[in-house]
Amino acid sequence: MNLSYAQENSNDDYIVDAFKSYSEAPRELIFAHLNKSTYIYGEMLGFTAYVFDKSSKKRSSLTTNLYCTISDLEGNIIKKKLIQVKDGIASNVFYVDEGLAEGTFIFKAYTNWMLNFEEQNHFQQVFNVLNADKETEIDNPIVDNNIDIQILGEGGHLIYNTLNTAGVIVKNKYGKGLKNAKVQIVDDTEQVVNEFRLNQFGIAKVFLNPESDRTYFVRVFRYDNYDQIEIKNIKPIGFNVSINELKDKLSLQFSTNEASMNVLKAKTFNLAIHNGGEIKVIPFTMTDLKKTMLIPREELFSGINIFTVFDEKNSLVLERLAFNHINLETTTTMLVSTTPKKDSLLVKLRVENHKPESFQNVSISVLPKDTKSYNHQYDIISQIYLQPYIKTPIEDAGYYFKTNDRKTRYDLDNMLLTQGWSSYDWTNIFNFDNVYKYDFEQGITVTSNINGKTKPGVYITYPLENSSSQLFTITENDKVFASKGFIPVDDERFKVGYINKKSEPRAPAVYPQFNPSTFPEFKRLYQYNQPDISELTPETVIPKTPSSWSEIEKLDEILITAKKEKTKLEKLQEKKTKGKIFEINDIERLRATPLHVYLNQIGFVSSYDYLNGVFTIVNQRVKTGNPVPAVYLDDALIQQSDFSILSFITIETIDYIDVDYFGIGGGFGGQQAGFIKIYTTGEFYGRNAGKNNSVAEFEFPLTFDSKKEFYTPKYQFYNTTFFNEYGTIDWKPKLKVDDNGMIKFKIVNSETEQIKLFINGIVNDNALLSETKTIITSKTN
Repeated sequence: MNLSYAQENSNDDYIVDAFKSYSEAPRELIFAHLNKSTYIYGEMLGFTAYVFDKSSKKRSSLTTNLYCTISDLEGNIIKKKLIQVKDGIASNVFYVDEGLAEGTFIFKAYTNWMLNFEEQNHFQQVFNVLNADKETEIDNPIVDNNIDIQILGEGGHLIYNTLNTAGVIVKNKYGKGLKNAKVQIVDDTEQVVNEFRLNQFGIAKVFLNPESDRTYFVRVFRYDNYDQIEIKNIKPIGFNVSINELKDKLSLQFSTNEASMNVLKAKTFNLAIHNGGEIKVIPFTMTDLKKTMLIPREELFSGINIFTVFDEKNSLVLERLAFNHINLETTTTMLVSTTPKKDSLLVKLRVENHKPESFQNVSISVLPKDTKSYNHQYDIISQIYLQPYIKTPIEDAGYYFKTNDRKTRYDLDNMLLTQGWSSYDWTNIFNFDNVYKYDFEQGITVTSNINGKTKPGVYITYPLENSSSQLFTITENDKVFASKGFIPVDDERFKVGYINKKSEPRAPAVYPQFNPSTFPEFKRLYQYNQPDISELTPETVIPKTPSSWSEIEKLDEILITAKKEKTKLEKLQEKKTKGKIFEINDIERLRATPLHVYLNQIGFVSSYDYLNGVFTIVNQRVKTGNPVPAVYLDDALIQQSDFSILSFITIETIDYIDVDYFGIGGGFGGQQAGFIKIYTTGEFYGRNAGKNNSVAEFEFPLTFDSKKEFYTPKYQFYNTTFFNEYGTIDWKPKLKVDDNGMIKFKIVNSETEQIKLFINGIVNDNALLSETKTIITSKTN
């Protein structure tokens, strides 16, 4: 069956139009790779977040603001951070300190834009914290004997007197499936209709042809006893669906009974197939007891496909989810070697089918082989392709993408069979009003309102560590100007200056408004699976180890002072093909040389007329045409008519100057005369403000959290049961792939014979990488 042909012949556009209206706004998805799932008080929780466009599965370029929280199980926030997203990637740490002394907590990562939608596009992960100060032994949890038994007809319905496919799922209160348990379906005469075993996730697929005068039960055996539920809501009228994999096709079979034919044969139904972003609709009728559709896999969407049947009134009849593995962008790595280097190990991995000069970011948690502290339910592939489309949490969702063999695909389809309705609520889709309360956010926008009578001149917003200066030429008719894209870190402040028509700095009369100004709370509560703690034993003694952040200040000082000037200048110069970088050293900074004097020293002709406030710069290498170079202040292009604002900048205010004498890469203005890019420190303006009141300062009500380094706890001994089960070897949040396709990184040599690498990331621009590798460290591989 050709889907596009079927859609063209559909005479009902209501479903398609409603869905397109609902899905036209882009969605974002987040996966966050946490280095562990069980922490010891005093450790660091390291994480790397990956932000995707939900439809294309490519990194999102729309959002820079990522909100991360840690809350208790009721949703009460204990810790929170706003962190910057660059190229779809963000990383940071949380301290596992007094606020997280012990217990079970939820990590969440979300963007402001996500708050507009009901689907579970954010990321959440439950983790445990053990406190060595309060207990020396880990107690066995109390065994919970209560189980939840469910039987769901495929598509949502069971029909009398016809063959039904159903999914049986049995879980405990922690969301763990009852592994390999024996199950029977029996009728009210104790006749066994079917007998089977659950898989490792407590799931099974079963066939049932119920008779209308019988009652049926699902009986789950444990030890010498069994639990039992009655199968209810079997309908006398209706039809069901059964989906099966047939090589390169997917078979959909709709079945009904004789009693339903008089009702169904006069009706036309619509089968909608969508993936959250695109939709196709196939009309059909039930003229026989069975109707089969064969759909080529290449005509289905890559990844999830949601099949929904509507009646002639556009009411939902049934729904079934299926997965299509065609065209998934994933890849793998191969271990090349582990080489001892004094007190460390150098690990080398090769990315399969590497594409040079492509984007990549890989995060790796390094733990002992026998670790019990890494039991995450999701990896990057399952979080992007599977979980957001399903209402309920999936046990060990990453399992379904470790291999692509027939058994794994069968297990995945059985899991989807038991999920019921998808995360897309058609009531919301049909009633969607296209109003988005929450904005996409790219940094902080500051709207500066000019108080009183407007004074013409130039307003300048001063640079921050991660944000450039912005210039605004204001006339008598202007009352407001907006500065966009600020990334204030920690206690950085918003600073704005004003230069009047006489090129004199004056105190600006402005009132700024900040957006966003508050931390948005993710108030919706979604179901979650708790980490499996059933294997903890009282023999595992938790030693008291120093906090992993106890010596951060000392380590920071060592790192900062190591060849700072030379390394920075070399890195800056490596980015240029022509021209030169002039970095201002401490001796030059003390001289406080005026800018026009320094520009003469580095090859331009510059002067400043103090009487008339005229600042000029000429590139004498230009023989014809405009000799004035393009001038940028912290990447903000300064018009030649505004050069006067450069008059109050001295060498003391400058970090470095990027110069090109021959017009390469300078933009349009003054291109043939080259360019001068001035990058300031931002520190001088705050000191100078107290002298001449030419700068107004304001506190940002919301700032980004600065980058934090991850530090591994110090262990007195490595050859202990505790270290092997709960110790941390290393966490690498932002590894890159070199031109030869190699990922190289060093880890502490803990003398552990075997270690595990838990790998997630993006390589080759858009290929997802998720693996677990066991490495033997006692020899070179």
